[in-house]
Amino acid sequence: MNVWRAAAMVAFTALAVVGCTPAPRALIAVERTESGHARVLTAGCPEYVALQFSVSSSGGSVGHKRWAISSGAMGGPLDTVDVFSTPSGWRAYRSDLSDLKGGSEYTVAMNGAVRGRGLDGHLSFAPDQFEALKAGEVLVTEDGETEVVSRSDFLKKDDRRCAPG
Repeated sequence: MNVWRAAAMVAFTALAVVGCTPAPRALIAVERTESGHARVLTAGCPEYVALQFSVSSSGGSVGHKRWAISSGAMGGPLDTVDVFSTPSGWRAYRSDLSDLKGGSEYTVAMNGAVRGRGLDGHLSFAPDQFEALKAGEVLVTEDGETEVVSRSDFLKKDDRRCAPG
């Protein structure tokens, strides 16, 4: 076994023993504010240009409705979005959804690019998952599954999630 491989195995074993959790690779996360509203956080990706953002319901007592905003052709940064509140410089182009009550599932989508290459984020969650969030927790989608992680873990820098696929 060469020296480099042995060193890599030791480092990997040390990480496994310590229990370090890698930062989530999700591009977006949803948190519940103190007032009970939804806020979407985006990963800090240098050179990311957000173009469109939307929240849609997939049935339940509200049916299929959507709230969507656009930054126009120029795009721009979008670190957080208080859902159902249009950020400065953006415009709402669909607004028949106004809260997260009565739906069976909600999907948040953000479309954008890094250096002209598409990079999109998607997250689906049930109302009970959102209502169960505590302070400092966010919902993310990892490997197709919605899960709860700490806000600080989500905000950790991870350039892998910022690379268009």
